Amino acid sequence: MRRLSLPPALHRPMVMGLSGLCASLVMAALSSTAVARPPAPAVEPVPATPSANTIELPGDAKPGVRNSEMDAQLFYQSLVAEMQVRQGQPGVGYQIYLETARRRGDDQLFRRAVDIALQARAGEQALSAAQAWRDANPRSLEAAQFVSQLLLVFNRVDQLAPPLSDLITLTPADQQAQVLGSLPRSLQRIKDRQAAATLIDQVTAPWREGDKEKVEAWVASGEGWAQARQPDKALAALKRALTLDPVNIMAGLQAVELTDQNPDAQALVDAQLLRSDAPPLVRLAYARKLAARGQFETAEGELKQLIQLQPQAQGTRILLAAVQLERKKLDEAEATLRPLAQLIPKARQEASEALSPELEQAALMQAQIAEQRKQFGQALNWLQRADPTGKKMSVQAQRARLMASQGQLASARALIRALPEDEPRDGVAKVQAEAGLLRDARQWREAHRVLGEGVERFPEVSELLYDQAMMADKLGDHDDMERLLKRLIEIDPDNANALNALGYSLADRGVRLDEARQLLDKAISLKPGDPFITDSLGWLAFREGNVPEARKLLQQAWDSRQDAEIGAHLGEVLWQLNEQTRARQIWRDAWQRDSDNTVLQDTLKRFGVSF
Repeated sequence: MRRLSLPPALHRPMVMGLSGLCASLVMAALSSTAVARPPAPAVEPVPATPSANTIELPGDAKPGVRNSEMDAQLFYQSLVAEMQVRQGQPGVGYQIYLETARRRGDDQLFRRAVDIALQARAGEQALSAAQAWRDANPRSLEAAQFVSQLLLVFNRVDQLAPPLSDLITLTPADQQAQVLGSLPRSLQRIKDRQAAATLIDQVTAPWREGDKEKVEAWVASGEGWAQARQPDKALAALKRALTLDPVNIMAGLQAVELTDQNPDAQALVDAQLLRSDAPPLVRLAYARKLAARGQFETAEGELKQLIQLQPQAQGTRILLAAVQLERKKLDEAEATLRPLAQLIPKARQEASEALSPELEQAALMQAQIAEQRKQFGQALNWLQRADPTGKKMSVQAQRARLMASQGQLASARALIRALPEDEPRDGVAKVQAEAGLLRDARQWREAHRVLGEGVERFPEVSELLYDQAMMADKLGDHDDMERLLKRLIEIDPDNANALNALGYSLADRGVRLDEARQLLDKAISLKPGDPFITDSLGWLAFREGNVPEARKLLQQAWDSRQDAEIGAHLGEVLWQLNEQTRARQIWRDAWQRDSDNTVLQDTLKRFGVSF
């Protein structure tokens, strides 16, 4: 008998207020087989709750007594149906309830029919009962909820619009905005994002015009089109949302995310953040985005504004200190962390458990500051405060790296290997940490070997295969690198990082450029706007002799993320265009960010430039 696994989405309501999707929905699978035909699986007795087993109909009642309107015939039919369910014949009980519900048009009878079908893992019959319920009582919110959820499970997108529209319409007016705003996330399991965005627009149309217009409907539309990679449509929707409510948080957050796809969304972000009542959450999201792009100076300014508004926000302090560390501003990072660092001794005295994540992160960053100042004893002291038991992977990995930097590589590796593995992911982290130590020590062959052992032990973890390919590249073994990356792409055809790595390698070596183009075009389609893939495309254009295109793409990548390798490539193209002054400035900026980058070092050496 074919089974349909119940997705995680059914373990929680599809949208706010879907109270009808009770415990009966939390089943392991649904069956598309007819209820009354093959022997149905045994059904566990259902707890005797009013919503599950008991048919309670309103009627006249004395104070403290509720009389049922159930007549003798309905009582008998319900009793027979429940007996059939308990005797392992849910199909019969389902049919009795459904036929009775159709005759009487009663919501509780329909609900019980749906419950029995779901418990018997008969999804098609559950859907049939829910649709019959909706036909009999078009004003039932619960029926619309069940039909929508079940259609979503069966991926019948073309049938979803009417019940979803009803669901929103029937939701109390003060809750409709919440339902509208949650639509994109509720429809995440629809693989065709274009179809999902079209559906969102279809069902939200009444709330995007006239007197019923709501900002949440426009935000939902914008999010849907952003997920469908239609940035122009997403931008138009968010513009309207922010016209209706200039400080709407969800619209602001969506605008921040959209800047990756459509640079014009930056104007929406700027307009909101210039307001005195700008939402702090949007500013924080924007600062995180800037930091992820390597635009640390601008990110620092945004985070300082947040600290002034919310001086007790520990997470914001952590992020600001991290940005300041990236900018080599050790004294400022230490000052930012000081309020948190002062809490650590007290926290240790008052709690026998580990530090909070924020305080632990503060201790780790204090260790980084001490290390960069060559105060290794203080750095180890901070690591001890962060993890007095010596068992936390993140802390001990930093401790091992510190030991390795002082020439104690063997001891550092031994420390990593001795850490406990409470779950499989810990083993993967240990392999990555040890390989990282060897990579930093430029012992690439040994790192390649350690990663190879990791791949054998954890063959399902694609990150290890990717890391091993990168070590093969460091060794100059391009055949092995290609073998590993092609193996990874075979396992995961949509792995944009692997596609980019292989495409870039071919372009950098000037071989099989047509193949490189195919790989990189697919990679950028999977991660539009990604600065590293854009850099690879720019470098490919340079190798193809299209220098103007190379300059445009590399400048775009550099504007998105000031990475040292991107700067090395952009500077070289500018140099070839006789823009030596501009090239030197780009190289200088890249050098200040990461003077250890080998691509940048090799580029400067070839052109006889030093800083």
